[in-house]
Amino acid sequence: MLLAQIISFVFAGSYGLADWIGLISGICIVFNLILVDRGRLTNYLWGFLGCATWLWVAVLNHLVGDIFSQIFYVVMQFVGVYVWQRQLDRQKSAGSDASAVGSAEVKARNITWWQGLLAVVFTVAVYLIVVFTSHATGGVQIWLDGTLLPLGIIGQVLMTYGYRSQWIAWLLLDVIKVVIWWNQLAAGGPGAMSMFVLQVVMLVNGFYGTWVWFHKDSVSAAAERASEQPVAAQPAVAKA
Repeated sequence: MLLAQIISFVFAGSYGLADWIGLISGICIVFNLILVDRGRLTNYLWGFLGCATWLWVAVLNHLVGDIFSQIFYVVMQFVGVYVWQRQLDRQKSAGSDASAVGSAEVKARNITWWQGLLAVVFTVAVYLIVVFTSHATGGVQIWLDGTLLPLGIIGQVLMTYGYRSQWIAWLLLDVIKVVIWWNQLAAGGPGAMSMFVLQVVMLVNGFYGTWVWFHKDSVSAAAERASEQPVAAQPAVAKA
């Protein structure tokens, strides 16, 4: 994933400030994605750096919905650190830290039907508000761009509280972002090449992350069983 970011930056042939910021954002987000996939608390450090630089690129491209989204993400990095740390502390106190894997990773949770319904209603309401605001402020690609904030809020909140269903929102978001940044790339938007490649990387990672989180319990259990297996006794060596 890192290699894809660097190669796209080199071959784009554009080395302006926005392009460098896009590259930095892409690298930070890649580290963030890797750590999110594993449920690691340290993902939030890279997430903050990635979102802060992404916000700059979104401003340069006049993507109003993306600007709102990145502001929200920056704030949520701090909230996420607090919530995940509390969750890890609860897991430890409940005795779920029998292994290094269990103590270092947040366990996945399932969303209820009414929570899912509430998420859908919230998404539609926020989408309409963002589209109206984007239209009034001269945003571009307003119908696609308007989806970024509501889906981002749902995905980030579900991620913060450790719900598997976050990946449904992330996958939808990633597909839409691929289209948006492809359009920006075609229009010659600042830093668009690095951002487009990043979206493709995020989409691929989204499928991987979905698999990991929906199999999280079985993977963690297997790791714990492996760590608890006794080491076979070594045969004694007779002295001469």
